[in-house]
Amino acid sequence: MSKDWCAEVERLEAIYETVRNGEQVTESRFGEDFIKYRNADLNRIEKDLDHAKAMCEIQQGKRKRKRFAACFRA
Repeated sequence: MSKDWCAEVERLEAIYETVRNGEQVTESRFGEDFIKYRNADLNRIEKDLDHAKAMCEIQQGKRKRKRFAACFRA
């Protein structure tokens, strides 16, 4: 079963907006319990989002997969 890249685009866009707007939780306290989350990297999220968008377009038939061939000369 293949991954639904269009759903992944929606999920990543929501994450990107949350991180960009500073709405993500970085620390949580529950009584004596304490959890601190690492800050997300916006550049990494953008890179993953671009890849997911490209894969979604390929799944929908709007774009062909790029092929890179190595050229060797003797």
